[in-house]
Amino acid sequence: MQDNEEEQKKTNSTKGGNHTLAIFGIWLLFTAIVLAVGFPIVRDSIRQSGVLTLLKTARDTTQTKNQQQAKVWFYLSDGSIREFAQVQGQQGGSVYHDTFENLLSGPGLLALKEGAISSINAKTTLLGITLSNKVLYIDLSKHFLESQNLKKAYEQLKRTGKGFSQIKDIVLLIEGAQAALPDDL
Repeated sequence: MQDNEEEQKKTNSTKGGNHTLAIFGIWLLFTAIVLAVGFPIVRDSIRQSGVLTLLKTARDTTQTKNQQQAKVWFYLSDGSIREFAQVQGQQGGSVYHDTFENLLSGPGLLALKEGAISSINAKTTLLGITLSNKVLYIDLSKHFLESQNLKKAYEQLKRTGKGFSQIKDIVLLIEGAQAALPDDL
């Protein structure tokens, strides 16, 4: 009698195991069908909604939180001059200060790939910058005067400065004193 009961228990447990396995198999098959049919529909809906673009923009904004776009002017190898947008980390100064620091640091990689060159002497440093009555006073080191083409170098400063709507004119200072520039500038 005990042998009979043990065989029934084994048979019942095998039936329960088979039953559980069958339910799992049906569930797995149902899930695979739902994914195969539903995934393309969901993927297309997400693409059309623009959510991915929004998330990418939010991520890019977060990454560039302490950076700003500086619009600076550089010459191209053919002699023409063009405005370039370059990313620069915020240095804590005004937007004017950061923009001119960017200009003095020269063309970035993307601008270089397009053939941009600076006419401003590479040793030139920004000593100070002040906006007063819509006139931007730019104080540079004496190395600016050593630029190979002073007219082009000044034009870069002037165009970059006038790129701001609040600025009507620029005044160039060299080490605190108004620069004695040639008349043709």
